[in-house]
Amino acid sequence: MFLLSRRSTMFTFSVLSITAIAAIPALATQVVKHDSKVTVSQMAPAFHGRVKSSARPCIQQRKVKLFRAHRHRPDTLLGTDQTTNRGRWKVIVNPLRSGAYYAKVKRRTDGTAGTIHVCRSDRSRFVGVD
Repeated sequence: MFLLSRRSTMFTFSVLSITAIAAIPALATQVVKHDSKVTVSQMAPAFHGRVKSSARPCIQQRKVKLFRAHRHRPDTLLGTDQTTNRGRWKVIVNPLRSGAYYAKVKRRTDGTAGTIHVCRSDRSRFVGVD
């Protein structure tokens, strides 16, 4: 009888321990998602724009990629830039050809113990060059 009771107690204790350990990260971490908006303009001297967001970490030091769109083949990456502290970026394209261009900003996750900020990705509108 004593052996059965001891096994039962050990089993119950191990199940409760595993459940408690699994619940700790769920209670300690909060994930906050923020929208990002990337804009593009083709005014001289280069393609440029801004990354906008309600969260400051989603604006600063974001990697922006500029692409030229194609109909029957993969789009061409023309250049990349890191945003400034104010969210500004630019990519010089030389020589400039007619076509449709757009910019992309990738999803980024920042944060440590407590709150994790997720900055969502975005693609700009197409800008035509004749």
